[in-house]
Amino acid sequence: MSSNLQLWRKRNGLTQVEAAAQLAVSQPYLSLLEKGVRPLTPALRSRLKSVVSQPGLATNRAPAQLSALGYPGFAHVPPARPKPNPSALLLSILTAPDADARVVDALAWLVRRYAGQLNLPWLVREAKLRNLQNRLGFLLQLAGVETKVLAAAVDELEPARLLQEATLCWDSMPGPTRSWMRAHRSPLAAHWNVLTKLSSEDVDDAP
Repeated sequence: MSSNLQLWRKRNGLTQVEAAAQLAVSQPYLSLLEKGVRPLTPALRSRLKSVVSQPGLATNRAPAQLSALGYPGFAHVPPARPKPNPSALLLSILTAPDADARVVDALAWLVRRYAGQLNLPWLVREAKLRNLQNRLGFLLQLAGVETKVLAAAVDELEPARLLQEATLCWDSMPGPTRSWMRAHRSPLAAHWNVLTKLSSEDVDDAP
């Protein structure tokens, strides 16, 4: 269970201090829990289950995290401390069924700005495990960055494309909107079977 606790924290891009606050324990105590030195009490198990089920835990923090990474669109938001890992942040947002449109609009910028620092093998592996390869493949190509590592990531995602239609973090999209998106999405979005209005023009005009 200690490994699951640490996995939950890292998948949500939380520091030990932030995760400890969510669980109402101290950071040193959380560290002992993650190491397996202290057992999870029934009360803590119940609290963890409640926290994990909260929607939008990671994406609620995304504006502050993007601000910390220098995204101009959230320059007015107090930056998160410490600065988040770009790969972990990208995955946490892509995993969300629904995310703020302004956060989603920042993802191509995130890939473009931190292309050289992204752990792409890890991102590809995690995307496949979570059936996010369509979202990630679309986003990597949308960013318009040409590097050998990024191209290799796209090449690995290409044969793993899913036939099932995906949204770009808007799974609650109403039916009529889905129909409109399907008819008006870009060729790139259609290729990755993603329902989104984002196109290369939007990335070029991004702040």
